[in-house]
Amino acid sequence: ESCFVIGNGPSLTAADLTALHENHIDTFAVNRIFKIFPDTPWRPTYYVSTDAVLVRGILDEVNAMPVPDKFIPLQNRYYLGVKVRGAHHFFRNDRRENDPPGGFSLDCTDQVNMRGTVTIACVQLAMHMGYRHIYLLGVDHSFDRVVTETGEVVVDPSVRNYFCAGYDDDVKDEVQHDLGTTTRAYRDLRRFCDANGVRVINVSRRTKLDAFETAPFDEIVAALSGGSGAVSGERGTPYGDTAAPSGDGRRREA
Repeated sequence: ESCFVIGNGPSLTAADLTALHENHIDTFAVNRIFKIFPDTPWRPTYYVSTDAVLVRGILDEVNAMPVPDKFIPLQNRYYLGVKVRGAHHFFRNDRRENDPPGGFSLDCTDQVNMRGTVTIACVQLAMHMGYRHIYLLGVDHSFDRVVTETGEVVVDPSVRNYFCAGYDDDVKDEVQHDLGTTTRAYRDLRRFCDANGVRVINVSRRTKLDAFETAPFDEIVAALSGGSGAVSGERGTPYGDTAAPSGDGRRREA
């Protein structure tokens, strides 16, 4: 009943992914995660990308990834001509008036609701598959160019955006991350998960996201590998070290 959703923030390390690999823990990964493959034997159980422009630019790499289950929006294929071999397609809903009750989807054969970040799509897919404990890793929620909740634009060139240099050199000057929108979306997602009996815990080594409980990554992996019950999480202070619990790590069918 447990899985990890892997973000591509600078706190993500190959060593942590190798630990997930060695303990046979299911994982969702996104976008340009293949850039870390040379440093670890880990490969994700599921791959998700919701950005048609991005996928078009990395289509060869995505098609070459040894991942059996890749999830791509239906619109990417039929409206934009982006064809990922063997992909499972879902309807990407960007219109809030079409949201189901609670604001997110439990039935991903109907639609997956987009709220500014692919991580939220991964959580909905995980819930649809039956995962009840979902851990976020590498979700730093921090970028060098952001729009805050108050609408202020903050630029800090000293901030690293991703786990490796050159991750997004082709688009880095075009992207401004709307953290105000995604922070509100994560808070809404927390309420939705709580209402549906799903526990999301942020185990990122460093994070500025305070919408979820936090717990130490190493303790969580140890608990999962030992088959023990849930580890207590807590509301984390921003940018603290973190990670949380349970489940048997079995692969779920998509």
